[in-house]
Order: sequence, then structure tokens, then C-alpha cells
Amino acid sequence: MPLSISLRYAIAGGLLAILIHTLFFETGWHGENPYLHGLDILSWILAAFFIGRMKEGWDRRTRELEIANAELQKQMEERQRAEQAMREREELFSDLFDNCRDMIQSISPDGRTIYANRAWRENLGFAKKEVPGFPMFEVIHPDCHAHCLESFEALLSGQEVDKIETEFVARDGRKILVEGKCNCKFVDGKPVAIRGIFRDITERRKLEIELQKAQKLEAIGILAGGIAHDFNNILTGLLAVITLVKSALPPENEQVGILEEARQTCLQGKELTGKFITFAEGGSPLKKCVNIKELLKQSVETALRGSGLEYEFAFSDDIYDVLIDAGQMQQVINNVVVNAREAMVNGGVVWVRGGNQQITAHNGLDIAPGAYLRISITDQGVGIPQENLAKIFDPYFTTKRMASQRGTGFGLAICYSIMRKHDGTITVESENGNGATFHIYLPACP
Repeated sequence: MPLSISLRYAIAGGLLAILIHTLFFETGWHGENPYLHGLDILSWILAAFFIGRMKEGWDRRTRELEIANAELQKQMEERQRAEQAMREREELFSDLFDNCRDMIQSISPDGRTIYANRAWRENLGFAKKEVPGFPMFEVIHPDCHAHCLESFEALLSGQEVDKIETEFVARDGRKILVEGKCNCKFVDGKPVAIRGIFRDITERRKLEIELQKAQKLEAIGILAGGIAHDFNNILTGLLAVITLVKSALPPENEQVGILEEARQTCLQGKELTGKFITFAEGGSPLKKCVNIKELLKQSVETALRGSGLEYEFAFSDDIYDVLIDAGQMQQVINNVVVNAREAMVNGGVVWVRGGNQQITAHNGLDIAPGAYLRISITDQGVGIPQENLAKIFDPYFTTKRMASQRGTGFGLAICYSIMRKHDGTITVESENGNGATFHIYLPACP
């Protein structure tokens, strides 16, 4: 068994002391007491022993420090690896979230934004540094605050909330209709974050409305077309009888005037049935490739003649030629401009603009992607209330309630039907009291 360091130091110290005392003894320390030499040698041995013990302690402490340092180094390496793995996971999830087209957000219990992905920021107009701490309810439309607050409080209380549909308002004023799902994260029984993922359904909802409108118009059109044809046959026969009776009477007969009134009434009825047929069938358009500038100018000038209203045209250079039935398209322009004329009770200007537009697959319009000519007709009239915008192209819908102005509610419905037959569409933008703009989309000639 090897000797400890302290014993080795003690032996070495004793041998060294004996050697030194022997040398001194041989050089003349004969008179010295030998016991003192022994005591001195013993002190050397003890001193060397304690030095050895101290050396053992230092070595042991050094080994302990080396072991501790190695363990610390190992822990640091493991922590660095863990932090690197965490950073990689964060980068992975951040990359996944930022490349997701849906809007992802995390909201604190006090309603402030903790995190929002790129789609959320870009859709609502925020820089990344502006997200933390921003009040979430400031991007929710005021009309939606009540039901959103109800869902928010339910989530904080631990309840599950089904699909949420609400409306965000971007910083540029755009309204974004969204639907999504949220849940609440709890730590030690306390809510710490409400996490949600939302999808922009604005364009989808527009398409759904357009599809419903088309289906409704198709169903009404089938019914209206059948009735119109039968009614037109009846009026034709009645007109023939009235004309025959009228021709058999002398011109001075007082019954001639009554029969003429009856004939004019029948003619008005035939005009109305013609509108029904146009609405139901679109008048079977005979399309030709034309430049629509002159047709637009003539139609607008005719519709506004005698009204005292001003009009202005603005067309981009080299606008597309379009494939249209000129007569039917003139009817569309006339109906829209007449509506503008009747809405502008205080006068003003009607602007007519035309420009080329490339429609993509995600255009929010119920038309095929491709090259289109967009005609925009803007008036300075009383505008259309928001609750009427969705019904403006519905058959029988009219706001003309005065007896002298009562409409049939088919003018814009016929416009819509004609546009669908031309593989285009017509839309409207308006705010009550701020005029209206009708957009007409016509496919360009191949």
C-alpha cells in the first residue's frame, strides 16, 4: 500500500534533519545536548508532516475543482446545445408561422398582443416591433366588440368556444372578415395567453354572396321567363282585338280614344314582359368585338340629356376591345346612368372611367381569371344604405316609393343578367350620403 503524501513528507523531513544535524555534529557541536538534537529532528518531522497534509489538501481540492470544472463545462456544453436546439425550434416554428397564410396571434389576459405572425402584421399594416403590447380590440370592428368580448371572457374562464367569426379593421381602413379558432393557455390554473388562428374569408364570402345571387336570379328568371312568354302571347292577342275594333269605328267615335288608351296600356305591358324576358334569358346576346368608347359616350349623353347634370370621361390609353352585344350593353349603361341621374337630386357630375385590368384567381369576383376592361360609373348622389347593397341587384327590389317614380325593381337585375351572359359582372360600392360607384367588368377580345 503506497504511503500518503504527509508520511512521505515526514520521512523526508526527518532524514533531512538528521543529515543536517550530523553535519553540524561532526563540525564541533560536541557539547550540545543530544536530546535537543532529537527534539529538533522531531520538529522537522512534524513540520514536514503538516506540510505534507497541506499538500494533500491542496491536491484533493485541486482534483475536486478540476472535477467540478469538468462537470460545469459539461453542463455548459449541454446548456449551449439545449439553447441551440431551442433557438432552432423557435426559428422553425417562427418560420412555419410566418409562412402561414392564416393570421396567428397570441393575446395576454388584459387584451394586449404578445405575438403576431407575418400574415397578421401584413394584413393589418403593423411592423414587427409594434405588435407587443398593442391593444387587440383596436383592430376589431366596433360592431364586433360585444361578441368578441364575450368569447374572450369565456376563454379566460376555461370554457371552449366554437368557431369565431368577426371583422378586423386594417390601419388603412380595409375591413377584413375572418373566421378562426382560439384556446387559452393556463399555468398553475391561471390564464397566461389566448392563442388564435384566423383565416381571411372576405373574398370567399363575396363569392358565396355572388353564387347565392346567381342561383336566386336563375330560379326567378326561369319563373319570370315562363310567365312573361305566356303574358306576352295574351297581350299580343288583346292588341290584335283592340286594333281590329278600333279600325272598325269611325275616327270621330268617342270609343276610339278609349281603345287607344287600352292599346297604349297593352304596349306598356309588352314592354314590361320584354324586360322579364331579357332578365330571364339575357336576350341571347349577339356579340361582336368592339371598342366601347363611343358606345359609352353616346349612352351616357342620351341618359343624361335634359337633366342639367355634368359628365366627364376618362379612359386609359389602348383600352381593350370587348366582345359584347352593343344593344344590350347600351341598355346596361343606360340603366346605371339613369339610376345615377335619379339619385343626384342636388345636381353634380357623373364620372365614367375605363381601364384595363388583369383579373387573378383570387380576385373576389365571380368571373374567370383573365384580361378585362373595367368601366366605373361614379355619381354624387344620395348613396345606397349599407343594408341595401346586398339587395341592389335583386329582382323587384326598388327604393322608388313615390307613385310617379315607382320602379319595377328590374333595371339593375337586368343589368346583372346581361353581364352574366357576357361572362362579366357588375358590382357596386357606396356609402349612404356619399354617392355610388358601379364597376362593370367585360372580358377582353381574344
